[in-house]
Parts: sequence; structure tokens; C-alpha cells
Amino acid sequence: MEILDQVMGYFNQGLSYFMPGLLAYAGDGMTVNWMAFGIQLGVIALVLALLMREMGAILIFTVVGVIIHRIVDVVMPMVRGGGADGFDMSAFMTDFVTTNHLLYLGALAIAYFVGIIVLSILKGLIFRGD
Repeated sequence: MEILDQVMGYFNQGLSYFMPGLLAYAGDGMTVNWMAFGIQLGVIALVLALLMREMGAILIFTVVGVIIHRIVDVVMPMVRGGGADGFDMSAFMTDFVTTNHLLYLGALAIAYFVGIIVLSILKGLIFRGD
């Protein structure tokens, strides 16, 4: 149990480092909406893991996953009808270089990297011939 406590300590330190970005972009500023974040991340990672043929492409698929995730983050309010004013490119580009946004992208990159690896291993166990 001592090893598990040490691993959880490292995980909590990493999570607290990325938390300002997660609060700003995956939540409402006070709490993170883990359910919506996890479902969106899981679906995108599952599709990318099914499309990935070899483990050498993991970095490319990680970057693609982060880009797709941000596109869905921007487009989803417009699809639901909440973004009646549409997409503002200048606001998106000025927001792109803030520290919180970069922390959010870093958290997404780590999550997609680990998620795609785990799902690709599971795919390899289930689909032996592929």
C-alpha cells in the first residue's frame, strides 16, 4: 500500500498543476464537469485507438485527439443552441496563448496519450488478427 500512496501522491501533484486549466475549460470555474469531460475524451480516444495501426503513431494520434477535442469544445455550444452569436475567431486566438489554455491542452495531451495506449492494448488483445 505504500507504493500506491506514493503513486497517488504523484498523480495528485500533477492534477493540481493542471487544475487551473481544467477548471477554466472543462468546468465552470469552480468545479470540473468530469462526466462530460470523460465521455468526450473516451469516445474520441476509442475512435483514435481503433484507427491506429501501430504504436509508432501514438504522438500523431495524441495531437489529433487534442485538436478534435478542442474543436468539439468550441462547436458543441453552437450545436446545443447556447452559442447564438456564433464563433469568434479573434477571441479564440487571443485565448489560445493564455496559461490556463496551455495547461488545459497539456492535460488533454497526457490524457489522450495514456488513453489511446491503454485502448490500443485492449484492441490488440481483443482483435488478434488486426
